[in-house]
Amino acid sequence: MHGKLYLEQPLHTLDLIHYKELWYVPFPPLPALLMLPFVALFGPQQINAAIFSLSLGALNVTLVYLVLETLVTRGWSKLGTRDNLVLVCLFGLGSVHWYLAIVGDVWFISQISTLTFVLLATLLSLKRVSPWLVGTCLAIAILARPNIALTLPLLLGIEACLLQEQQVIGKIETKQLFKWSFAVIIPMLLAVACLLLYNFLRFENPTDFGYLQQNISKKLYDNLHTYGQFNLNFIPANFEALFLLLPQLNLSIPSIVPDTHGMSIFLTMPALLYLSRLRRFTPLEIGALVSLGTLLIPLLTYYNTGWTQFGYRFTLDFIVPLLILLAIALGKKISRIGIVLVIWGILVNGWGTFWFLINYFV
Repeated sequence: MHGKLYLEQPLHTLDLIHYKELWYVPFPPLPALLMLPFVALFGPQQINAAIFSLSLGALNVTLVYLVLETLVTRGWSKLGTRDNLVLVCLFGLGSVHWYLAIVGDVWFISQISTLTFVLLATLLSLKRVSPWLVGTCLAIAILARPNIALTLPLLLGIEACLLQEQQVIGKIETKQLFKWSFAVIIPMLLAVACLLLYNFLRFENPTDFGYLQQNISKKLYDNLHTYGQFNLNFIPANFEALFLLLPQLNLSIPSIVPDTHGMSIFLTMPALLYLSRLRRFTPLEIGALVSLGTLLIPLLTYYNTGWTQFGYRFTLDFIVPLLILLAIALGKKISRIGIVLVIWGILVNGWGTFWFLINYFV
């Protein structure tokens, strides 16, 4: 509100950046920008970050439903409304979105708000709204997590399918697709320019988010300063966190507890196994797969698996192409086994959410 980019007397300094005797948040500014109008109206003491995050989470659930229903309207998904509601439950209660949306901390609000604008961009693309609006939504998402720009192939795939359906002979008008892409990319470039200016004003270096000066644990510090923020050496740990890690037996309680470094996505969202049934490869599926693959590159090479978490929280970065591919792969109806897998995911994430809140706030 006062034009300051640093924190005055922060309650804690973990994950913050100490630069020229001031403390900064390393993360891009979108969550703070979204909260500014409410701070101006009600004052900072009246703003509950958890309620703000929950509101965005509820909006995300609604947007997922609208995206799935629009896929049906377009004829690209064969699922009925009941089955789409099952997938909405999978997203809202059977994924890491559940616990990330209710905590209200800076790391998680960043992911939740990013997803809000990715879903908006996807929905606007499906509804053939102005590409400038599509690009603006994705640009806003970039102001929270720059890597989310790699969602662009999914949006290109959607537009390519729409253009293909307009043509009698089924070919894509390359010129029209190029014009659409240009209109989408311009706002994205403006967002990148804003981030460069943001970094320059804070650290006098447009490409420096301050991670090398971040106040983090010794293990993360050593990894970051030995290999950098992104490195192939980090792939094994991230791959394990995403696909392989399982709950652990805690003998001191005794009980089974989640692995805080992450857990296999096929344990927390087992319904994703139905992706193996994907057989159709139109521009939509190809675009979704390209987005999925490219989004995984920075995540798998990142110096941090997500630190203390339930499941693999960076799943939210690529959950939109995942859900679209899953809706297509499921065919005309979700089978009984599919329903069981969704319920399993909800139970696992309910357990994880309860565990996280107990350990996070107690």
